[in-house]
Amino acid sequence: MTAKMDVTALMEWFDREKRDFPWSRDKTPYRVWISEIMLQQTVASTVIPYFERWCRDYPGIKDLREASIEEVLSHWEGLGYYSRSRNIHKAAQYLMENCGGELPQTYGELRKVPGIGDYTARAVLSIAYGKPYPVLDANVRRILQRLEAKTDWQKADDVRALEYLSGIIPAGRPGDFNEAMMQFGQQVCTTGSPLCDKCPVQGNCLAFKKGIAAEIPAKKVKKIKMSEKTVLLFHSDGKILLRKKKKGLFHDMWMLPTVEEDSCQRMERINNEWSILHTRLLTQRNHFYTENKDTLSPCLITSDEIDLSHMTPGDDENYEHKWVEISELDRYPCPSVYRKILDELIEGLKEIQ
Repeated sequence: MTAKMDVTALMEWFDREKRDFPWSRDKTPYRVWISEIMLQQTVASTVIPYFERWCRDYPGIKDLREASIEEVLSHWEGLGYYSRSRNIHKAAQYLMENCGGELPQTYGELRKVPGIGDYTARAVLSIAYGKPYPVLDANVRRILQRLEAKTDWQKADDVRALEYLSGIIPAGRPGDFNEAMMQFGQQVCTTGSPLCDKCPVQGNCLAFKKGIAAEIPAKKVKKIKMSEKTVLLFHSDGKILLRKKKKGLFHDMWMLPTVEEDSCQRMERINNEWSILHTRLLTQRNHFYTENKDTLSPCLITSDEIDLSHMTPGDDENYEHKWVEISELDRYPCPSVYRKILDELIEGLKEIQ
């Protein structure tokens, strides 16, 4: 590999600029593991309160194993990418049954743990166990790509990068080196407009010398799938109808029934066909996930004449339905956008009362 990282300069920068995070104060394997999973796809400032609450309520693997999946999902609510929390819960079962409740100290055994991939295994081994395993994520990859002024990057380059990093990672500070590379990529060698004037390894960067650092890596245009949905908020006798997905995206999460129909048309149809029902629109919201954008139009549906809670839809292989007391809604994990809809509804009902 043609990249030349000035490790001494990088570590001197890290010793000066190292950020103080809850997970960096007590680097047990468990805390490193949880923090690394939480930090995937999520910025550190968002993770901090979640991590602190998690470690307070689940201080160890045994505590996590004994928690229900709904409790775990509730602790994760708002972080998104919920498969991460499901895998953590599965991993706790696996570790208690196969590893004596401890995270393994070898790469091969760590990779057998549900949800632990190459990156997380290397992070745990280096940061928690002090073993010379370099990590390679988007931040590290971007740094090396700029050092080489390489405009394209293939899977084979990942292999080269790990071989190179294995040769320069300090034997006495492998965890610090990996944290330094990650922090450097987050704070200085950033996406879009890197702060080259603050770069401790600027002298070795070919992209900087060529004036193309901001152009590497090339920006990818994501195709976003758009959809519009009406969210049905059935309210009756202090209860709300919730719906839980049994499989697929957001499974085990409680949501609200939705229909892919224009909200105004939906309200007009309900008012025409069901004169005993009352409808009212709440704040329209956008729900972004993976490469999708759902525009959600919440529609509150009530009745003065009948108790809607006796009209529960039948469950099927995809969904389970349940009428839930408003005071109990916090116990049911749901995606954050649906939580905001429920919070608006609750506030509105308080004003009516």
